[in-house]
Amino acid sequence: MKRNLFAYVTVVLLTLLLAFPSAQAQRSYNEFSTQDSVHVQYKWQRSNILVRDSDAVLALRVTNKDEHAVKWTFSVGFYEKGVLVFESEKNELCLRAGQSRRGGLAGLRFTREDMSLDDVEKETFAWDFTTFEVERVESCD
Repeated sequence: MKRNLFAYVTVVLLTLLLAFPSAQAQRSYNEFSTQDSVHVQYKWQRSNILVRDSDAVLALRVTNKDEHAVKWTFSVGFYEKGVLVFESEKNELCLRAGQSRRGGLAGLRFTREDMSLDDVEKETFAWDFTTFEVERVESCD
């Protein structure tokens, strides 16, 4: 009985991995830049991995390379043909020395309605920070 259950679970997992190959490719982050001790990496993913045509989401991973805590103030902009078409709110994130943060719980996911992964791969599309300020602080409360 246990052997049959193991075989069944293995087959289901392999089927899921083969059915969603793009989910595997979305795991790694791309290098963006390091500015004022804040190292930024990014990746694009679908807002819902089960829905092929769901909106594209920019996910960031940031690391404080400083020996001190820093307060990072930032906003993200999306550009089409050099024109700003989306700008996030200003965000603040406190990072302890050496700390990394990523994903939605840290406020590091950004999307614009009706923007697909195909859209962000076009040569006419770009993203960048519209605000990027780093300040050393005593600690993160």
